[in-house]
Amino acid sequence: MKPTWLLGALLAACSTLAIASEAKSYPAKPVKLILPFPTGATFVVGQMLAERLTQELGQPVVVENKSGAGGRIAMEHVAKSQPDGYTLLLTSPTLTITPAINQSLRFDPLADLAPVAMVAEVPNVFVVNPQKFGQDDFSALRARLTAHPGRFSYGSGGAGSSNHLAFEKFKALTGTDILHVPYQGASQAVTSAVGGQIDMVINGLPSSVPLIKGQQLKAMFVLTRERQPLLPDTPSAVEVGLPGMVVTTWYGVLAPQGTPSPIVDKIAAAIKRGFSAAKVRKRLADNGIEVVYANPRDFSNFIKQDYTAWKKVVSDAAISVQN
Repeated sequence: MKPTWLLGALLAACSTLAIASEAKSYPAKPVKLILPFPTGATFVVGQMLAERLTQELGQPVVVENKSGAGGRIAMEHVAKSQPDGYTLLLTSPTLTITPAINQSLRFDPLADLAPVAMVAEVPNVFVVNPQKFGQDDFSALRARLTAHPGRFSYGSGGAGSSNHLAFEKFKALTGTDILHVPYQGASQAVTSAVGGQIDMVINGLPSSVPLIKGQQLKAMFVLTRERQPLLPDTPSAVEVGLPGMVVTTWYGVLAPQGTPSPIVDKIAAAIKRGFSAAKVRKRLADNGIEVVYANPRDFSNFIKQDYTAWKKVVSDAAISVQN
C-alpha cells in the first residue's frame, strides 16, 4: 500500500498536469464576453476587446449584453458561470461600488469573481447647464453653491451609481449641499441637465464632448490630474484645487472565481498583446478612452483599494441601497 502522502502528491501532480493541458488547448470553442451596459464606453471597449481577443486567442469572442439592475445582472451571471474561461465579464467601478453600497446581494462580487486584467480608463467631466451658469468659472460656481445650500441640484444614473458617489465625494470635499436627483440612467440625467430640469452632472468625457462643443452643456473641470486633449481649455481637478476629485471610470475583465490560473494568465497576456497595438490605442483615444493595462495581481490590488475608497464615501454620506 502506498503512503497517504504519496497518493496525495500523485493526485496533485495529475491535477496540475490536467490544468496545464487544459490551459494549453484553451480556448477550444467560442468565448462569451458579458457586458453590463450596452452603450457608451462599455460598448466601445467591449467591441474592441472582443475583436482583439478573437485575433489573439484564435477563437470567436462573442459580446453578449446582460443589462439591468445597475450592472448586477451581468456580474451575477458571470459569478455563477462555470469557471472554465469561456464566460468573461467586462465591468467598471460598478464592481466595487455595488458591494460597498448594497448589503443584500445574492452573491459577493469581490469574492465570486477573479480579476483577469484592467484594460482602459475613461475620464469624467463636471458639467453644468449653460443657461444657469454660463458666465461662471469654477470659482464662481463654488461660491454660489456655498452661498445657497440646497438650492441647486445634480443628477445621477441612479442611487449608488458611480456618478452619484462621485458627486457625494465632491460635496464632502467642498462642504456644499446640493440636491440629488436620481434617474434610471446617466443619459437621462445628462438630458435633464441640458434641458435645465437639474443644474449639473458628472458624466463620462466621450459622450459629453459633443454637448459641450455644441454649447448645450458647460464644462467646469475634468476629473483628472491633467487637462484632456478632447477639452484642452477645461481645467483639471488639480487645477481647480480638488485633487481628491480625480475620479476616472476604469474598465476591467473578470472571470468566475476558480478559473484556473494558467487560463487567467493566458487571457491576460492576450489582452496585453491586443491592446498594445498603436492602431488600437488610437481608435480608443479618438473616443476619449485610454488604454491602461494591469495584470491579474495588480488589478486585484487595485480592486481592493477602489472598494475601500468607495466604502468610505458611502459611509461618510450614509448611503444605502437595498434591492
